[in-house]
Amino acid sequence: MILYFSGTGNSAWVAHLLAEATNDTPIDIATHIRHNTVPKGIEKATCVGIVFPIHSWYAPRPVVHFLKKLPVSSTAYRYAVCTCGDDAGKAINRLKQHFKLNAAWSVQMPNTYIPMFELDDNETARAKVTDTQNRISQIANDILSKKTIWQVKEGAWPRLKTYVVNPLFVHFCIRTKPFHTDEGCISCGLCVSACPLGNIRLQNGHPQWGTECVHCMACLHACPRSVIQYGHSTQKRGRYSLKDFL
Repeated sequence: MILYFSGTGNSAWVAHLLAEATNDTPIDIATHIRHNTVPKGIEKATCVGIVFPIHSWYAPRPVVHFLKKLPVSSTAYRYAVCTCGDDAGKAINRLKQHFKLNAAWSVQMPNTYIPMFELDDNETARAKVTDTQNRISQIANDILSKKTIWQVKEGAWPRLKTYVVNPLFVHFCIRTKPFHTDEGCISCGLCVSACPLGNIRLQNGHPQWGTECVHCMACLHACPRSVIQYGHSTQKRGRYSLKDFL
């Protein structure tokens, strides 16, 4: 089975492409994370893949905690595919300390973290999506052959990014208080359904954020009126939708 966690949809798309190419079953683990459960039959699986986004050069903390308790057979072939805007740092090396891996790949997808960065321009975003789509067949062949392979783009200063920058990012930057809505919210609830951790509810027709957040920005990008903001930095930045590049 292929387990995946996704906010804006990049990792979900990759997981479904892999599942189709390997004749496997994609499973969204967001509900399992929220309810502290594990997928049925996981202990009998002979091949287990995990697909997830890189957040500040590491896996989202709920994904790490989920994998730590996953009752996967010690003889199962395990692999990871991470989606990243540019590079993964030492994310996979750090993750394998908690979840044994036989193989790993990183694939580039469009940048979506607009509180700090601009979106990729359309040409760059489309090129990333196309390149990843073209790589899936080779990754799938390697998985079917159960190869021991490591194709992860770590980038410059990978240890600094994963072991120093990431903890600082989690401690100082992941906050929900700066989330707010500008005028024009239509109370559609798309932000509520977009949040993989169920961290948003509507109160008097407007979204309210709880404390369980990984800063995936799914809510912000899902808003059809682009009125969800994070502080002031996102007001003049675009919004991302994967379907625009497929």
